[in-house]
Amino acid sequence: MSAPETKVLLKMLMTLVEDLQNIQQRGAGYYDSESFVSRYNRLLEAAADLFPDSRLMKTFSPIESSKSVDPADKMKLTHKVHIETDQLIAFVSAQMD
Repeated sequence: MSAPETKVLLKMLMTLVEDLQNIQQRGAGYYDSESFVSRYNRLLEAAADLFPDSRLMKTFSPIESSKSVDPADKMKLTHKVHIETDQLIAFVSAQMD
């Protein structure tokens, strides 16, 4: 495990959460949730590469995209990304201790 890469991953995950919070304040009709899903999935893949032997890493799964334009669907999907990202932040932070 590379400590510098782990720190960068943690910072990127925290930035994703900030971006999610900022965009959610604007309302679900004004953003595309797919970019957040895509970013989360790529960061999850990077975490899996950094921690290949962790059993807990297997508790995370990629989030499936949804092409829905319904604001309620986008809000649910964005909320899911937010929750999973928070959990991944907790996991990565614990690995650094």
